[in-house]
Amino acid sequence: MTNPFIVAGGAGFGGMMAHAEATDARREARRAQSEATELNARLDRLAMTCEALWTILREKLGLSEEDLVDRVVQIDLSDGKLDGKVSRSAVSCPKCGRTIGRRFPNCMYCGQAVMQDPFA
Repeated sequence: MTNPFIVAGGAGFGGMMAHAEATDARREARRAQSEATELNARLDRLAMTCEALWTILREKLGLSEEDLVDRVVQIDLSDGKLDGKVSRSAVSCPKCGRTIGRRFPNCMYCGQAVMQDPFA
């Protein structure tokens, strides 16, 4: 059994601190791995859902792959940059006119409800 006061060549309090930090790092690594696994599973489900929706749209409306690509580019350019992502800018409160982030359902200054972008 390892003596908790002598860890990785250190002794006393310094050795205990190194052991505690290593334990914390292992715990954090396991947590990050678990989170990455969950995100990958969510991404897989999202990709499958997108493919299912595209298949339905293609079959029901007769859209082509070119239609899809054109729309993706159009949406990508909606923020002024063709970079593979969409940045949503802040909005002005309809009541007090102050600038607020899109993630807030209400103005943080006056409490006015703000129309939410479903993709923000």
